Amino acid sequence: MNLIKYFSKQRWFMGKNRTILRADTLDSTEAGNTRIRLIKVSFDDGESDIYTIIDDENAVGKILEDAFLDGSQQSVFAGDSGFFSFRITSPFSRAALTSIKPVSKEQSNSAFCTPGKFFFKLYRRLEPGLHPEAEILEAMNKADSSRVPRLYAVCNYKAKGGEVYTWGILEEHFPNALDAWSEFCKNMDSTDAFQLGMSTAQMHESLKRLSGPKYSGIEPPFDRLTQLLKNSTDTEYAPKLREKLPELRIRYSDLLRETFSDKTIKKQRIHGDYHLGQVLITQSANGTKHFEIIDFEGEPTRSLDYRRTIRSPAVDIAGMLRSFAYAGAVAKTDPTEAQKAFVTGYSKVSGISTEEIEKESKPYILAKAIYEACYELEFRPDWFWIPAKALLEL
Repeated sequence: MNLIKYFSKQRWFMGKNRTILRADTLDSTEAGNTRIRLIKVSFDDGESDIYTIIDDENAVGKILEDAFLDGSQQSVFAGDSGFFSFRITSPFSRAALTSIKPVSKEQSNSAFCTPGKFFFKLYRRLEPGLHPEAEILEAMNKADSSRVPRLYAVCNYKAKGGEVYTWGILEEHFPNALDAWSEFCKNMDSTDAFQLGMSTAQMHESLKRLSGPKYSGIEPPFDRLTQLLKNSTDTEYAPKLREKLPELRIRYSDLLRETFSDKTIKKQRIHGDYHLGQVLITQSANGTKHFEIIDFEGEPTRSLDYRRTIRSPAVDIAGMLRSFAYAGAVAKTDPTEAQKAFVTGYSKVSGISTEEIEKESKPYILAKAIYEACYELEFRPDWFWIPAKALLEL
């Protein structure tokens, strides 16, 4: 396999705008009649990333069956310079493991599924350290939180130097679930938005139990956006946004200062990459809707330590408000009433006034739009107009 050519074609590869010098296998092991590989991708700037690939992705179910065949809580497969481990975190029936198949939709990671049974997430770009998604799901399962998937197993790699990388998790798959993004694009329902606001506050209440590193106060990627705008071929929004960026940087600092001067929302562990695409809608036998929150890994371009930091829940609130704005832009409908309903639902459960929620969310809404503009310019330039238009209207 030509690894350089392989990586350059993958949707989940985060180095598309960088020149790859080489791609080398760091370690591998055989399981499920295929190989799991850790690949070191080296760039011309001297930096490198580690990625997971599986030679035959249709064999993921067989890999998991091999790992859990003997009924043990943990199994280990040796590599040349480390160990690939599979640890069970919650009991599950293993009968349907081999039917796990790849899901065609790819983002920063890859998904595999047995509908109504299992969902396996293969983390592509790896970092050493405690993974936030595995940590959060395991903690919330222990707290008996019913609105998140049950975590069944965690897949780690331990290098001989002691570094530990989480390269996959096996979790519950919700049967007949609807994607909240698609549903709100079809119908910007304020009643559903209200309920989602309540579910979000309940999620934050559950996450208060978790500790994490202190937030380092990293500002939004203004400098990165400046550079991307200089290289952008967009002629409608890019020149205007480039001109407005200095004003937006000052406004962000002012909004943050106002928020810190009268803070009512205490910092804690949060979701970290919260939007409608991270929510599934299920329905009880009596017709009651439930919002199931997924994908607790945080922003995939950020470090693991950053994603585990203690931050304001207003970051998640802002992320969801921006997601309603995205859905409104795509569906050509006004999201304002749904946004207000979401905040009202959050207020009802949290006890924090809607005025305070809106005030504390403002700097994070601006920050999220800056991050979105960078992402769209790098990966989806056809969508750049959505955050650009929002920033120009702030």
